[in-house]
Amino acid sequence: MAKDWAKLGGDEGTEVDTSRLGRALRFGGIATRVSGSFLKRQLARLGRDTNELEAAAGAAMDNAKHIVEVMGEMKGAAMKIGQLLSTDPDLVDPSFAERLATLQRTAPPMSFEMLSAQFEAGTDRPLTSVFRYFDPEPIGSASIGQVHRGVLFDGREVACKIQYPGVADSIDSDLSNVASLLKLGRVFMSRERADTFIAEAREAITREADYTIEAENLRRFHKHLGHRPGVRIPKPIEGFVFPSVLMMDFISAEPFVDGINARTDPALRDAIASRFIELFAYMFHDLNELHADPHPGNFMLDSDDNIVLLDFGCVRAFDPNQADNVLRMLRAFWDDDMTRLTDLYRVMGFGSEGMEMPDEEAMRTYHGLILEPLATHGKFRFSDFKIHSRVREFFKSHLSFLKLVPPANLLLYLRVIAGLKGMMTLVDAGVDFRTMAEACCERRGVE
Repeated sequence: MAKDWAKLGGDEGTEVDTSRLGRALRFGGIATRVSGSFLKRQLARLGRDTNELEAAAGAAMDNAKHIVEVMGEMKGAAMKIGQLLSTDPDLVDPSFAERLATLQRTAPPMSFEMLSAQFEAGTDRPLTSVFRYFDPEPIGSASIGQVHRGVLFDGREVACKIQYPGVADSIDSDLSNVASLLKLGRVFMSRERADTFIAEAREAITREADYTIEAENLRRFHKHLGHRPGVRIPKPIEGFVFPSVLMMDFISAEPFVDGINARTDPALRDAIASRFIELFAYMFHDLNELHADPHPGNFMLDSDDNIVLLDFGCVRAFDPNQADNVLRMLRAFWDDDMTRLTDLYRVMGFGSEGMEMPDEEAMRTYHGLILEPLATHGKFRFSDFKIHSRVREFFKSHLSFLKLVPPANLLLYLRVIAGLKGMMTLVDAGVDFRTMAEACCERRGVE
């Protein structure tokens, strides 16, 4: 039977390189290629050769494409880093972020032979002893593993998540190699920013590589959100929870962005988008625990307009007072109290201790830019929110803001905000963020 399933799946799968040496050599090849292009670009600048500069710029884009291809083939921490980078275009050059975004949509799957071996190694059972039917075509191929639809012998329809080989063992070496690549000639980001980013990613990826942790997260969030209308979360199938294999209920749904944009009623689109944002506000400010993997493939919409949350491998708890401080910052902004807002930056741990903070007028201008969706009542459409170029222009004359590095305990929250912002730019819907935020402040007693 397994042989028939393999035939159904075709021969499109690939083998995943699990050796540290092999993976290091892949990174070494990228580094050589990028550093050569970087040197060529620097020489072109010194010579002011326009043709050479254009050629170097073209080579940089080719490099970005090659890096993304290698990250997708290597899976694991390498691919996960690419996905995290792509959710926030402020972290890297927009053209590189655009290339990285392709990692969110799909990735080359494992070959069926490797998939079968991984399932048996993780469960100590062959596929044929567990499934009446197993679809060899993955319904999702991500950074840590891929998901397949199947039917158990008792008739239950399930989603089975199977981890790529060698993921857990290669995390440290992959992160070290990615960090070196990101800092190479400061082509992609500064050394300080790369170090902070990698440190943040390390813990998240290590936990995500253990599916027993994800199963516990699923159980807990069912208690958190089980009675919340319009939200669905798959349940783990008890008896089929292992560190490298996780079985869950199968929920039929379509990608959230595609689904909401397909609704023809504008009022319905607005209502679904508002419910989506309210859900994340509730998780962060009321539960103080957040689904912290904001790439679009983790959010779906079913035929009854329920929001479906998938992939609870990356979940983070937050200090309730720090979450309330985020609301206090909003209150200070609404009250035009820049002194209080500056004090909150210090209290929350932004920047280095004792650093000189930006002046009040600069604070007012900056927050007027980034908090425009929360400035006034009424439905705001992120598709009209062209913020990145305006903020970059602002930073050119206000370099002090670049020193306001967020505290480590808020990095994943800010990453989620960036991811949600990116999704909302693709959605044909409006949300009254100001009214929603004021209601959250009242609920939390923040004045």
